[in-house]
Amino acid sequence: MKLTTFSFLGLLVAAIAAQAQEATDAAPAPQVAEAVQSVEVNGMKNPEFKPYRQMLKGIDAFEQFHALAPAAQLKFQLVSDSTPIAFDKVTLRIAGDNTEVPLPVDSNGIFMLPRLASAAEDNAEIISNLRKGQLRWRSEIRSPNVPANARRLGDLRLECEIGWAINRQDMSFVARNSLSMMGGLCHAKRVGLRYQAPRALSGVTLVSGERKIALSIDPKAKRVFWPPLADNSWNNESLVVYEFEAAPAE
Repeated sequence: MKLTTFSFLGLLVAAIAAQAQEATDAAPAPQVAEAVQSVEVNGMKNPEFKPYRQMLKGIDAFEQFHALAPAAQLKFQLVSDSTPIAFDKVTLRIAGDNTEVPLPVDSNGIFMLPRLASAAEDNAEIISNLRKGQLRWRSEIRSPNVPANARRLGDLRLECEIGWAINRQDMSFVARNSLSMMGGLCHAKRVGLRYQAPRALSGVTLVSGERKIALSIDPKAKRVFWPPLADNSWNNESLVVYEFEAAPAE
């Protein structure tokens, strides 16, 4: 079964699919259904924001499942599915009644998130200077020495665990508990998790030593493919290798 929609069994498929989200240009996360809340920052109503305590759950998951990618650092990334964004113009800060901590964002939308007990106690938010709906938030796990045209399966698994930890509370009760009964989003073999490559694919292959299989590509969104995260017969060192479509002639 494949869920489409950053995507995230039978009788409950429709309910779960409605809650699913593709968490990444890499890793998936459940669809976030954030509570309606009016916020104003520097004259902007309803900026894009995340509760700091919610993002801390991703740091906890990284520490819990770090063995999936022991050489990798935890980074987060801002991404946009539609509107092109100049990320060097994006600002982020941890803000609360007694908290004000800037978070530098690089030109690719990458930022680091510190663990601050004072910010959690202050019930702080991570607030951007963009309006709500323009950004998605995902983890970025990259082990060293992985080829530029590939992703390590353990890295994708760790990204999934981080996304599940951060976003599961925002899923419906039915979807969250159905997935939990199957061991969680990242271990549910009946759920196909949707990932994105950097650009359109002509092929994508999962490789472990001499063993290889071709992975399915979405014919409509040619960047999208489905790696078998829950299939433990593929070890964490397995590589998802991209074959990109040729760039159109100018």
